[in-house]
Amino acid sequence: MKKVLGKIVGVLMVVGIVLEVILIAFILVMRLSDETPSLFGYNIFVVSTGSMEPELGVGDVIVCRSYDGGELNKGDVVTYLGKEGEMRGKLITHKIVSVSGEGEDRVIVTQGVANPVADPAIAPSDVKAVFVYRTVLIGPIYKVITNIWGFIFLIVLPILAVIASEIVNLVKEWKHSKEEQSDEP
Repeated sequence: MKKVLGKIVGVLMVVGIVLEVILIAFILVMRLSDETPSLFGYNIFVVSTGSMEPELGVGDVIVCRSYDGGELNKGDVVTYLGKEGEMRGKLITHKIVSVSGEGEDRVIVTQGVANPVADPAIAPSDVKAVFVYRTVLIGPIYKVITNIWGFIFLIVLPILAVIASEIVNLVKEWKHSKEEQSDEP
């Protein structure tokens, strides 16, 4: 019974390690390709400025649905890629204050809740995601994992501990098999 339980635990550990490595590889590939990690069509962003206060505060972690080209309305909170000035190339999460035009000529104007001036107009194709909710549970975990020290302590060290444990087990089994061989006539 003890051997069977040990085998089950071993298999579960290997499966866990494989899933963890796949997740890490996915996040690294997305980060290195300058894309926002998306899982099942949802993205996680960290609010980095106070432009949306009091609705969204600095450090809040938000979950957004990847934008698929659907309808956007006044009041929706969207994340888009900035194209002008100091915001060029940065992701911005602001509220839509107006939508005008039709089809290809549609223009969206956004503004941070705390900002006195609206942002430059954008096209719907600039929108990357639509706000779904602010998360309380994922936020602290996401902040720790995205911090290099948190990543090391929560991801790297456990993987190293499992690998070290497996090496110790292999050495013990090797020694045990050597002892059995030397005991045989």
